[in-house]
Amino acid sequence: MRQFFLTSYIFLLSALLFFSCSKPEKEVQKPIIEEVKPTPPQLKAVSEEFNRAALFLAGLPQLDSNYYSQIEKKEFWLNHKKQMNEIWKRAEDSRLNLISSWVDQALTPKIKPDLPLYYPFAGADFLHAWHFYPKAPAYHLVALENVTKLPDFEKMTDKQLTDYLASLRNSLRDVIGKSYFITMHMQTDLRTGEYSGILPLYYVFLARTGHKLLNLETIGIDSTGKHFVSLEEKFAGVRIKMTQDGINEKELTYMKFDLGDKSLEANPQYMAWANSLGEKNVFIKAASYLLHYKSFGQVRKTIFSNTNSIFQDDSGLAYRYVDSTQFNTTLFGDYTRPIDDFGDHTFQKDLEKLYLNTPKENRPMIPFPLGYHVVEDKIQNHQLFTKK
Repeated sequence: MRQFFLTSYIFLLSALLFFSCSKPEKEVQKPIIEEVKPTPPQLKAVSEEFNRAALFLAGLPQLDSNYYSQIEKKEFWLNHKKQMNEIWKRAEDSRLNLISSWVDQALTPKIKPDLPLYYPFAGADFLHAWHFYPKAPAYHLVALENVTKLPDFEKMTDKQLTDYLASLRNSLRDVIGKSYFITMHMQTDLRTGEYSGILPLYYVFLARTGHKLLNLETIGIDSTGKHFVSLEEKFAGVRIKMTQDGINEKELTYMKFDLGDKSLEANPQYMAWANSLGEKNVFIKAASYLLHYKSFGQVRKTIFSNTNSIFQDDSGLAYRYVDSTQFNTTLFGDYTRPIDDFGDHTFQKDLEKLYLNTPKENRPMIPFPLGYHVVEDKIQNHQLFTKK
């Protein structure tokens, strides 16, 4: 009997040990380690002088101690700052903020917004180019205005600086008040000896839209259509590298070119360059109805070539040139006769018919003033052509 109990005890103890060892252990939760992505390096300017000059011209405070910061207490610059702030507030309240809201709702969803922008007959109008196409990686503007280098501000007297800044503010009157530059006014504005041109306007628009200039080069176009850096006093244009967030680099080019057929036939490098831009969006505004004429056929080809969308007013492409098998058409506003400066021969009967046959609810008016009709009859019309 004693042996029986001893054997049973050993069996029971073995069983308990077996089952206790076979119980699953509780899982130990591993700590969640969040992956920390490295902060991308901030882009640096080749020279901070670009940004110092841009802030000075735009009436904005300097970010470090330099020549310009030393004159920020002077009366002429304080007056410039005050007037530039007033000019900019007026532009934002009357147009720019409204454009940004409208673009988000009505333009961006219908196009590929991250394509380069091609803007013929642009003058210095980076202001509207950026507000309509803020996601573009590159902006290519073309016009007749000179670009030339900036003066050496450090060698100018206070009186010379005062006059220069007053001329700069005066040159903004049309683009701020009417949404476009007037060529005749541009030819007389910003004249300071050998330093006449639209470059200071680009500096102002870049600074006031929150861009930092990384580099600026004077450029030409070679026979293959590629940009090359030009060290000559006379050059075809400028190329500006810039950033807003300090991480992503963008590009702005301005080229001085006569876009008539005779000029482009004599300068085939322009067509090679324009055709090398790849898929793009096109913006045309206040273009003097030049694209209505047969003598601007070459630049029309660059506008339609490899293009995703074209946003314009009636002063851009004549509707008869738009191939309805290639592009969809979205209308905005009401069609009316061109303003008196351009004559009845630019009136488009086919576009008028298209507007009349399109219900008003399908052609809403854009909620901001833009283009020639702003001043005269305030009856606006705009068209968006999108690739099928």
